[in-house]
Amino acid sequence: MPNNDGYRMESAPANSATRIALAFECALGLAAIGLGWVIGQWPLVGVSFATDESSREQVMAVGWGLVATGPLLIALYLAEKFPIGPLRELGEITGQVVDRMFRGATTGQLLAVSVAAGWGEELLFRGFVQAGISQLVSEWPGQVVAVVIASFLFGICHWLNKAYAILAMLAGAYFGALLLLSGNIITPITAHAAYDFLALMYLLRPDSLLGSE
Repeated sequence: MPNNDGYRMESAPANSATRIALAFECALGLAAIGLGWVIGQWPLVGVSFATDESSREQVMAVGWGLVATGPLLIALYLAEKFPIGPLRELGEITGQVVDRMFRGATTGQLLAVSVAAGWGEELLFRGFVQAGISQLVSEWPGQVVAVVIASFLFGICHWLNKAYAILAMLAGAYFGALLLLSGNIITPITAHAAYDFLALMYLLRPDSLLGSE
């Protein structure tokens, strides 16, 4: 049937991109856990369900992560509405990349990729790199240095162009601050995943979030 064939043709690239993204992000999380096990740096910082109290703390960490998504979404909205200087070109490039990778993806696929990205990248960059460096230098300046190093690596690994890398570094610093303030990796994981999902929805299906005009 033409409609079915058309759907398969449109969704096939999205399905392929989704599978690749899921595999890659999950691999990052597994690498963080494996490396952490080898050197004795468990990346699941602050995560425990041993008691009812600790379970409530994990729920609170999720809640704080959702709240922390707000400033990121405001920044995205302002950058889209007021594309000053390099932000204009960056918005165009980002839109093209997102559209090429995920056009035709279902909401569930976008959610799965976002959760995997939050889990994998935060375990590696914040739970392994940042927390690991913080353990070596436990004083406050050392923790700031750990945030800077992890954020720098985070930005370099997200290099799309110079402007995007800088923004990724700033986002990495924000997630790093969330880990410092909360003491729980679930908070930056939640903020990262929620932001990625809502950003993808905003870029691909703005009417679903803002309502059709």
